[in-house]
Amino acid sequence: MSIFPGMEWLPHALETVIEPNYPHIRVIAGSSTDPEITADGKRVLLFCSPNYLGFSNHPDVCRVSKDVLDQYGAGTNGSGIVSGYTDLHQQLEERLAEYLHVESVAFFNSVAQTSMGVIGSIINPSLLPVLRSVVSADDFGTSAVFCDEQNHASLFDGIRLARPDKTYCYHHCDAEDLEKHLKQSNHRRKLIVTDGYFSMSARLAPLPEIVDLAQEYAAMILVDDAHGIGVLGVNGRGTAEYFGVESAIHFPIGSTSKALGVRGGFVGGSVGFIKYLKVCARSYIFSGTLPAHMPAAIMTALAISIREPERRATVLAHAEYLRARLQAMGYTVLGEKHIVPLWIGDEQLADRFSEILDQRGIFASSIRYPAVPRGQALIRFMPMATHTQEHLDRLLDACRSAL
Repeated sequence: MSIFPGMEWLPHALETVIEPNYPHIRVIAGSSTDPEITADGKRVLLFCSPNYLGFSNHPDVCRVSKDVLDQYGAGTNGSGIVSGYTDLHQQLEERLAEYLHVESVAFFNSVAQTSMGVIGSIINPSLLPVLRSVVSADDFGTSAVFCDEQNHASLFDGIRLARPDKTYCYHHCDAEDLEKHLKQSNHRRKLIVTDGYFSMSARLAPLPEIVDLAQEYAAMILVDDAHGIGVLGVNGRGTAEYFGVESAIHFPIGSTSKALGVRGGFVGGSVGFIKYLKVCARSYIFSGTLPAHMPAAIMTALAISIREPERRATVLAHAEYLRARLQAMGYTVLGEKHIVPLWIGDEQLADRFSEILDQRGIFASSIRYPAVPRGQALIRFMPMATHTQEHLDRLLDACRSAL
């Protein structure tokens, strides 16, 4: 391979570290979200996709997507503030706002772009030179971010890009440790950033306690609920609905890539904040919007999820069934709700466990550093509403044989 200047170490690193220790990327032919797929030429049961409600290949979702694709074309080719904002993008934002019980919504290309755009617009706005004409330095003040140590990587990236005056990392889901850091801060703008439902530990953020602390210490709250939206809560509105604290979350962020099965991310808020965000968030301004057939598909998936709440119930029941039986086998299973992380610890053992499952027709990738800390590797099972009882039992049989 060619050597890049200053990276003469790369071939040796590939040969001795990367290739022997990191699994290759599986090549999937056809659908990558059905319960049974073809990976590396082999038919396997898929248990590592967050297509929780089974909408990625739902016939109604696909039909709408195809119809709109013919009408609107393959791409928008423009930013939302230039030429990429179609009537379907507008309709989706309106539907999401109605669903979330918020005034307005901004739809982004991904959850990562959403969180980056929101955090930057709060902490260090790109419009700051313009805002200086109406906001004094004293009014703007200093900023601090309080971040759960196991937040998704995109949240850490968003914080780094925003460059707050101070960043505090508190222990995972530990409200007491969060309060310790809040007491240390005298910053004018305080932003607590947390996942709603953590996809690696399968733990729910302690949102009621976080809300109480935010009110006591005059802090704002951002909740990235990518894995909670669509599944948790009576109406599927996520972790905040589950805890009954929706009205106390300043910046609710969700995904349309997981339970809703398509692509994109969104944030809800007041009409004024969403207007501000769309001309301030760099990840919105400088990205072309998603093709119009995607908002159309998302609206269809959202309508079905509201009409068919049994999909949520099925996912949660599948996860409870797997968790109880894996624990009965003696496995250490983390967390609660619809993600079932089987803790392994050693990274090579996790890779080997994944290989054993694959040999028995189960596709469940090992999760290892840098996705989780060193020594905390796991196998993360993600049941979908489209899995059958037979699928679940085949997974359990494979895990039993791996003991």
